[in-house]
Amino acid sequence: MRQSVLMQKICTLSGHNRTRRALFEYDKLIRSIYTLRYLRDPKLQRDVHRSENRIESYHQLRATVAKVNGRKELSGRTDLEVAISNQCGRLLANVVIAYNSILLSGMVNRFLAEGNEKALDMLRRISPAAWVHLHFLGHYAFRDKRNPIDLDAILAAIVWV
Repeated sequence: MRQSVLMQKICTLSGHNRTRRALFEYDKLIRSIYTLRYLRDPKLQRDVHRSENRIESYHQLRATVAKVNGRKELSGRTDLEVAISNQCGRLLANVVIAYNSILLSGMVNRFLAEGNEKALDMLRRISPAAWVHLHFLGHYAFRDKRNPIDLDAILAAIVWV
C-alpha cells in the first residue's frame, strides 16, 4: 500500500478513532522536535534559509517566464490548455537552469585548473536560476548545423574580475 493511500484512509476515519489520534499526536511530536532543533542549530537555520531562497529564485524565474507574453496568468481556455501552458513554462525554466548549470560547471572547472579561489568563492553565490543575462523576447534558433553553439567559446569569453 502506498503512503498516500494509507493517509487517505486514516484521514477518513472518525476524529475519535484512537489510531488516527495517535498518528496525529506522533506527527505533532516530530514537528516539535524539528522546531526545537531548528531553534538551537544555526547551521540548520542557514540551510533552511538557503533552501527557501532557492525555491524563491525558481518561482521568480517562473513568474518572469509567465510574464513574457505581457500577462502573468496562465494562457489557455480549457484545463488542458492551461496545463500545457504551465508545463511549457516549467520546461523553459528548466532549460534556463540547465544552461546556467553547464556554464557554471565550465567556469568551476576553469577556475579549479587556474587555482583561482576568489573566483570559486564568488561562483558559490551564483544561482543556476538566474536569468538577468537572458533576453526572453528574442528569437532563438537552437538547431543550426552550420553554426553550432560553442559553449567553450562562450566560457572563454567570460572575463572574471
